[in-house]
Amino acid sequence: MIDHSIDFSFFRPLFAPFYSAGDRPSLDPVVFVKLLLVEHFENITSDRKLLELAQLHLGIRAFLGYDLAQPLPWHSTLSRTRQRLPVSVFETCFTHIVGLCIQRGLVSGHTQVLDSAYIKANASMSRLKPKLAGGAMEASPTKGTAQTPPITATPYRLRHIERYHAAIRKAAPKKAGQLVSNLTHYSPSDPEARIAFKSGKPRQLAYTASVSVDSARHVITHIHADLADWRDSRYLLAIVDSTQQRLKTLGMGMTTVVADAGYYSGENYEQLEARGLTGYIQAHGMYKAERAGFTYHADSDSYICPQGKQLTFHKLFVDPQGNAKKRYMAKAADCKICPMREQCKGKKAKEKRLHHTPYKAQYDRMLERLATRVGKRMLRLRAATVEPVLGSLITYYGLRHLSKKGQAGAAKVLYAAAMAYNLKKWLYFNALQQGSQVIALPLPDPFCWLLLYFCNSHSFYDKPLVKVIQLVRRVQLFYSAYV
Repeated sequence: MIDHSIDFSFFRPLFAPFYSAGDRPSLDPVVFVKLLLVEHFENITSDRKLLELAQLHLGIRAFLGYDLAQPLPWHSTLSRTRQRLPVSVFETCFTHIVGLCIQRGLVSGHTQVLDSAYIKANASMSRLKPKLAGGAMEASPTKGTAQTPPITATPYRLRHIERYHAAIRKAAPKKAGQLVSNLTHYSPSDPEARIAFKSGKPRQLAYTASVSVDSARHVITHIHADLADWRDSRYLLAIVDSTQQRLKTLGMGMTTVVADAGYYSGENYEQLEARGLTGYIQAHGMYKAERAGFTYHADSDSYICPQGKQLTFHKLFVDPQGNAKKRYMAKAADCKICPMREQCKGKKAKEKRLHHTPYKAQYDRMLERLATRVGKRMLRLRAATVEPVLGSLITYYGLRHLSKKGQAGAAKVLYAAAMAYNLKKWLYFNALQQGSQVIALPLPDPFCWLLLYFCNSHSFYDKPLVKVIQLVRRVQLFYSAYV
C-alpha cells in the first residue's frame, strides 16, 4: 500500500551528488530509504538482522522491488552508504515526509510541543577512560586511535566533583563501583557519547533525542540528536528555530511553544518573546516571585522593606554557578536604626541585600500565563502529545539503543525513525479519507471447508509438519471417495 501511495523516486536527486557515475552500480537510493523505513517499521536495531528478515519476508521483498531469485544487498553496503551520506540528506528526506503530512492536513503548525529523552549509545560504561590533566598529550598514542582529550573543566567544578565523590565514598564505603563524570572521563569507542542518568535509574552513555511534535495529529515536525551532558534548556532555542524554519519553508506558521520545566530559563523566556512566540514553560521551584515583607516596584526597579525603606539596584553580577543576578541594597544608615535589623540582615552584614534574576519580568509574565485556564490546558496537552510519541519511538521504532556511533550517526538514525513514524500516520489517515476497500473473494471449495473442520477438531495447529501432511492426505482420500 505504501509503495503505491508515495512516489519514492523523489529521493534519487537528493542522493545523486554523492553517487559516482562510473564504476560498479551502487545501492539504489530508493531501496536504501525503503530499507531504513523497514528497519524502524519492524523495530530492528541491526542492519544484519534487517537483511536476514528481508531475505525471508515476501512482503519486504515486494516493497523493495526484488523478486525471489534476486539477491538483496549486503548489510555492509547499507552501513557504508549510511556513513557516506551527510546528515543534511537525511534531514531533507525527513522534511519531505513532513510536507506530505501537511498536504494531507495532519499538521496545524501553530502549536508545537517539545520534549527530549535519553537514547542509549553504542558504548560501554565499563570501558571509560580518564581524560588527561592539564592538556597533556599521550606518551605514545597508538596509530589509528583517537587522541585522549584533556580536562577542560574549571578548578571550581573539579573541586565540586571531588567533594561529591567524597560524600558518596563516606556514605557507602563498601560499595563497589567507578565514580565517573563527563568532565573527567570519556568513551574511547564513541567520544561524543555522554554519561547521562535520571533519578532512580543507572548511569549510561547516551545521546539526547530532542523532538518537536505538532499538537493536531502528533506528527513529528523536528528531531535532533544532542549531547546528553547539557540541560534541556540549552537546546530549546535551536529546536524552536529549526522547527519554525521547516514549517515556514512548507508554508505553515508557528505561534505557540509548549515544554516541561526542564526547558525553563530567563534567557529562553526573553528569546521566545523576541521571536513573537507565546511560551508555556513551567518555571522551576527555585524561582521566587515575591519576597516576604518586601514589595517590588518595576517602574523604579527597587524594593520597599517592611519599615518603608528603599532597596535600590546596586549591580549585576554572576554567581559561582554562572547565573546572572541583580543585587539590591539598602542604605547602611537606614538599617543601623531599624528595630528589625538583626532578624532582617543578620549580625555581620551592614545593610540588607536582595537578589533576583535579570529576567524577573519574563518570569512573572510566564507564571501569570500558566495560571490561566489556557495555560493549565496547555500543560495537560504537553503530557498527552509528546510523551506518547517519544515512548512509541523508543519502544516500537528501534530507538531502544543506537547501533551507530557519533552524534552524526545518531542524528541519521533519529531522522529515519521519525520518517517511519510520520509515514505510518500518513498512511492511516490516507486510508481513512479514501475509505475502506473491500475485496470480494470467491467461495472456498468444499474440500477447504472439510480440511478446516478436521484441523480444528484435531488441534493440528501446534503439531509437527509431518502430522499436518498426513491429515491432508487422509482428507483428500475421504473427499475423493464421497464427492
